[in-house]
Amino acid sequence: MERVDPDELLLMGYVARAHGVRGAFKVVPETDDPTRFETLETIYVGRSPETARPVRLERVQYQPTRRGLIVLLQVAEVTDRDAAQALRGLRVYARQSDLPPLAEGEFFLHDLIGLRVETEAGETVGTVIEVLEMPAHLIYVVGRPGRPHAMVPDVEVFVRELDLEGRRLVIRPIEGLLD
Repeated sequence: MERVDPDELLLMGYVARAHGVRGAFKVVPETDDPTRFETLETIYVGRSPETARPVRLERVQYQPTRRGLIVLLQVAEVTDRDAAQALRGLRVYARQSDLPPLAEGEFFLHDLIGLRVETEAGETVGTVIEVLEMPAHLIYVVGRPGRPHAMVPDVEVFVRELDLEGRRLVIRPIEGLLD
């Protein structure tokens, strides 16, 4: 299998530990839909997208836990417990083009990085540099030149428009939001 451009890889989860004696391993998913693993023939495993190597996915199973769903993966290149345990802590990626298309109005979080943030009055605030997933909603971390980062909750009162095509996020700042 050939390597792929690291920019095409999306983080799907982290290898937690080996499962059983035949090379299966547990993955803590980083996707809102772990069933996306079922559509893949190849995943990429490594410390980063640049070092990830392709492996052929043979089996996907799920294990419910108190903390959520764990994905159990079996790949052709890993056939025993020691080899599976050696993957512990590595990241699991998928090529974006291998994933099913998103539904209308859905987007990948990485699509939000780099959005220009501006107020309803058209004043530039900064750029989205990170998106934090919190239990209640997303938080946009906005980098501002020469100023501390601002954190904008993704709630209707603050976020007035998300324009992915125009690469902008329009906010309504209230007093103290950008201080």
